[in-house]
Amino acid sequence: MTSADRIRCIREEIRALSPHPERVRLIAVSKKQDLGRMRKAAEAGIRDFGENRIQEAADKFSQEAFPGITRHFIGYLQSNKVNKCLQNFNWLHSLQTEKLAGLIAHSEIPLLCLIEVNISGESSKSGIRPEALRTFVKGLSACPGLQVRGLMGIAPLTEDENTVRRAFALLRELALDCRSLETEDLHFDELSMGMSGDYRIALQEGATMLRIGTAIFGPRQS
Repeated sequence: MTSADRIRCIREEIRALSPHPERVRLIAVSKKQDLGRMRKAAEAGIRDFGENRIQEAADKFSQEAFPGITRHFIGYLQSNKVNKCLQNFNWLHSLQTEKLAGLIAHSEIPLLCLIEVNISGESSKSGIRPEALRTFVKGLSACPGLQVRGLMGIAPLTEDENTVRRAFALLRELALDCRSLETEDLHFDELSMGMSGDYRIALQEGATMLRIGTAIFGPRQS
């Protein structure tokens, strides 16, 4: 099956499973994928690419800009790499510290942000704890101009679908709760959740952004 075939199948599932298919953005996670595979995905209709390594992404985009493509940084962002992220990406899916928020807010380069929430409860995962989210959002008032558009979360790695569903439902409920804190710059319409192994459940729970790698490209290249 080609990447075009895989993309077509995923889009069919989006239409079948999502309560709002017209809002779902399919992000092709292209880390460790070469430019040839990325070109084929773009030719098949992909308009969003996701990367989690700043330098790898910068090297790719310096070779080919992919005009018309929206770029998403989905990895952990270190504060000393904020400028490079700003120069290479349109979205950040992993905002989780006030320091990072301040650096982005003071930049003249626009970057749309999602707050990462630790919905798995696993200490090995990064992100704001669910019970601390409202306090964190309130603190962002000290960062005027910071453009927040929603939440991002990663479900626990398990074959128990009920556990995965509860994690995604939690993220949806947290976003709804945060709407009472919305301002001109802070909005909670976007839910970035669902990867190759669990995107179908994420769709049913209201995902608006899917971060999918191997289900589009096949196994990663070394």
